[in-house]
Amino acid sequence: MTIPLRSALAALLALVPGLAAAQGFSGAEISAELLAFGDGLDLGEKEYRGALEFEVWGGFGAAADLSYHNSSGIGLGGHNATLHGFYDRLGLATVGGYIARDTKDESDIGLYGVEAATELMGGSVQGALGGYGGDDGEGAMLSVAGRYGFGNFAATGFAGGVSGDVEGSRLALGGEYQLGMGPTLYAELGRRSEDDDPKTYVAVGARLAIGPKAGTTFDSRSLFEILPGR
Repeated sequence: MTIPLRSALAALLALVPGLAAAQGFSGAEISAELLAFGDGLDLGEKEYRGALEFEVWGGFGAAADLSYHNSSGIGLGGHNATLHGFYDRLGLATVGGYIARDTKDESDIGLYGVEAATELMGGSVQGALGGYGGDDGEGAMLSVAGRYGFGNFAATGFAGGVSGDVEGSRLALGGEYQLGMGPTLYAELGRRSEDDDPKTYVAVGARLAIGPKAGTTFDSRSLFEILPGR
């Protein structure tokens, strides 16, 4: 399952220049990240993500995300696919919903919920509330991410939690720097806990965003995003 997803991400990268001129195209984003846990700095996860967003009609839009997660706890690897539908003509916020699927080894989990994003006091905030259900059980999930920029620098934060048959949470603070009109480099320090087993982690990565929105409105919706390295 991992080979087709890697091929899809490679194809997305190759198509980005042409998509930038496509009618209705709003933004695209590709990223790569390495995460290491504080206990001996063991490699916890490698993540590769690609996303596309389009304006459909009259303020309605759609986006799709693909991500690959290679973790010591996942074995051959896991991946996520997320579809977003939203409306951005309310003035105060962009609101929408999502459906997603996590796959790791032989198990599948479906995810669904609502999400919103807004700009506030010079920064941006987005949040999601939803549920999950599948081979690992069922439950609820909540996440909030924020960003405040000053020049080419920005401070970032994340808080998320999962309840039900999977229990866990993640809190993180970080920073990023955009290299002119090119990619953005970022780093994050966080605390991730699953089944009452807290771990400190450090993550570093790079992200390239293009298009009128300079990227996509929403992040992927996945248990991997709230509980990296699971």
